[in-house]
Amino acid sequence: MITLNGLCKRYGDRPVVDDLSLEVRPGTVTGFLGPNGAGKSTTMRLILGLDHPTAGTALINGVPYHRIRNPLRTVGALLDARALHPGRSGHAHLVALARGNGIARRRVAEVLETVGLTDAARKRAGALSLGMSQRLGIAAALLGDPEVLMFDEPVNGHDPDGVRWVRHLMRSLADEGRTVFVSSHLMSEMQLTADHLVVIGRGRLIMDAPLTEVIARSSLTAVVVRTPHAGDLSVRLSAAGIRVERPGENEIVATGAAIEHIGDLAYEAGIRLHELRTREASLEQAYQELTASSVEYGARKAGV
Repeated sequence: MITLNGLCKRYGDRPVVDDLSLEVRPGTVTGFLGPNGAGKSTTMRLILGLDHPTAGTALINGVPYHRIRNPLRTVGALLDARALHPGRSGHAHLVALARGNGIARRRVAEVLETVGLTDAARKRAGALSLGMSQRLGIAAALLGDPEVLMFDEPVNGHDPDGVRWVRHLMRSLADEGRTVFVSSHLMSEMQLTADHLVVIGRGRLIMDAPLTEVIARSSLTAVVVRTPHAGDLSVRLSAAGIRVERPGENEIVATGAAIEHIGDLAYEAGIRLHELRTREASLEQAYQELTASSVEYGARKAGV
């Protein structure tokens, strides 16, 4: 488990991570979201001891990273797929990591097979595509068979098959009971991968909740009702404090209430329904609502 308590990082007067407290629990894929400059990469660096916090703590299984006796066996991380010697082969890179961490050499072959790089393992790292470099970085993260895994933008550079492979790998690691913490800007992929979301903006926590709850809180999530008595039901719903729109003569779009509550109100009023369904917002829509005031590096729309 990863635990952050009041974590802060300032550069001069500028807070990059600002009083961040949260827990990343085992057995789930936790997505880490935020606009560019929100502090995601800095937070991950603080967890791994690559930066020193201005205040607060970052703990892995209850201890700071620098106090873990066998770090690669406890936490595996991919922060930068290109951060390795370009003239060294992928196989040699993993062998060096294994030797330095007391890991059996046979484990190198196992992780290369897991990530699908067995045939490319002797190529120079500098000659690998970004997608293949990502696979090599994932192999390095898996080398020590760790309980905690952290990935920063792991699907960058992958083709559709590679993206799907990364998704299934994240899910399988969580299903094994590991802690999986993944940052990404690809909302559609995160919606398919994550169980839980941590959203930050300008270094501060915006939301820490299950994926389903994040989407359900969006103003774009609504209940769609079709009924020949739309007028009567609209009056009933409005009286209950539910916002109602009428896109069609026999259709209602209601927000601010669960589908069960709307169904109960229709039943109590004796109103016959032809359709009752939830229209969910996408994660992208929910995310944009959450972070609208936290975008630091926004661009003007074309033609403006």
